[in-house]
Amino acid sequence: MLGFGVAHDLADAARYFRLAADQGDADVQCWLGFLCEHGKGTKRDLGEAVRLYRAAAAQRDVRALARLGVCLEKGRGVAQSEAEAAASYAAASELGGADALFVSGVQHFKRIGERSAPESFTLQLAVSDLALAARLGHAGAVEKLASISSRREVVSACCLGCGATRELRLCSRCRVAAFCDGDCVRRMWPAHKPCCKQWQADAAATEE
Repeated sequence: MLGFGVAHDLADAARYFRLAADQGDADVQCWLGFLCEHGKGTKRDLGEAVRLYRAAAAQRDVRALARLGVCLEKGRGVAQSEAEAAASYAAASELGGADALFVSGVQHFKRIGERSAPESFTLQLAVSDLALAARLGHAGAVEKLASISSRREVVSACCLGCGATRELRLCSRCRVAAFCDGDCVRRMWPAHKPCCKQWQADAAATEE
């Protein structure tokens, strides 16, 4: 929805979404939850993000189910619960969430650099959707993330494991890629490893 004909000013978008979310629109509830989770166009409020994700998930919105799974898995705005996270991921998978998120991620990635959408935000949307699709077991999403992991502007902008942009830590080896926690580092290591080694070699060559 964002970047595809909706107001490009995220603050305006957040106000517009609030009105529609209050009417029970699941798609909009999920998008507003995303803005609240990442502090885009509105103040960061993880508790509100979870509330909105739950409301949309109750209406079987696959993106909301997947994002709620991440929040539950990592304890963002809600008590951490691996069991509830697994159930949320499973529900998203059963509804075809992996395919939907993969298509959305690819579409957003194609739009990076276009004037019609904020580049950094579109990048976050692309990586986040691809990461969620990969988390749900989509092989194509895993391959796509691996193919883009060599781009410094991608791996330094948000966590390849979940799309988070806050509280990131640089990879201790290459000091280029950013991750939110050790779980995402471990899951994305196969995709990140080749580039990590290359960036380490580049840094060592520069120091010589």
